[in-house]
Amino acid sequence: MKEAVKKETIPPLVLITGDEEFLVAEHLKKIRDHLIDPGLADFNYHLFFGSFLEMEEVLNVAQTFPVFSEKRLVIIREAELIPSKELEKLVPYLNNPLPSTCLVVVAEKADMRKGFFIRFKEKGKLISCGKLYENQVGPWIRNFLRDSSLEIEEPALLFLKTEMGSDLSKLSVELEKLRSYIGVRKKITFQDCDAITRGHRSFSVFDLVNAVGNKNQPRAMTLLASFLGDGEQPLVLLAMLVRHFRSLLKLGECKRSGFSRMEVSKSLGIPEFFLSEIYKHATLYSRNELEGAFRLCLEADFQLKGNTRPPDRVMESLILDLCSGKPLYSSSSLQK
Repeated sequence: MKEAVKKETIPPLVLITGDEEFLVAEHLKKIRDHLIDPGLADFNYHLFFGSFLEMEEVLNVAQTFPVFSEKRLVIIREAELIPSKELEKLVPYLNNPLPSTCLVVVAEKADMRKGFFIRFKEKGKLISCGKLYENQVGPWIRNFLRDSSLEIEEPALLFLKTEMGSDLSKLSVELEKLRSYIGVRKKITFQDCDAITRGHRSFSVFDLVNAVGNKNQPRAMTLLASFLGDGEQPLVLLAMLVRHFRSLLKLGECKRSGFSRMEVSKSLGIPEFFLSEIYKHATLYSRNELEGAFRLCLEADFQLKGNTRPPDRVMESLILDLCSGKPLYSSSSLQK
């Protein structure tokens, strides 16, 4: 859509699908900013919601020429709530849309088997706004910053991905903070991210991972209680622990292959200055303990997703077992 906006080729029909609201809002803003003069928005911009619309009114507006402007913008949100019979009333318009009107239909979960959506896809432009996969978050961050001619160091990028995951709303807020924080500088560093994202807390999820890696049970349990008390999702914490123990297992393979620190860093996808802690943790866990820890994490994942035990109890048991190196509390068989 960025290219379409730059080349002034926004088509008369645009269908936006997906549940990533930040991306949906971003696309809608770009379309509106490009097509509509703010001073004439009352005449040429129309927003409808699927649960509160009369299709006849939508059609009437879409078929009306713009006022003192080249374009009229009509947006229908929550299209998935509109009955199929009502949607079908728009099909004749899809076959012959008014060139001066841009009709944008937004459906979080569009059933692309329905005749209306099939026809819309054939005649217009489809924009997918689903949640990003992990490997898409980094490029999205770089692209977001590129609009302000900013760059970000790889360790800083990894930090943001780890702390914020793929929640684009949270990421955008943190990136705006960073933009203000660095002032006239053009590159965001790890230290910048660490200073900004911790907010009111004096610790991060890395501290929990390091406490477990050091087998520091009191510290790990204290941090876990703080995270859960702040509403942190157990599955997010678990994902970080799984990633850490997977890295420790992989480190053993790298060592046996005679990898240099640079090669280890590249293989694990971890900045070199983080490796000291990883190497230290590897000396505290035997291979059997590492394999056992990984199995315990998988067991916790099963329990959390299956709601077989209270989430806080699952995480507490897991941390106790990981720090002791023995499956004393987490194993299903032992619980029975």
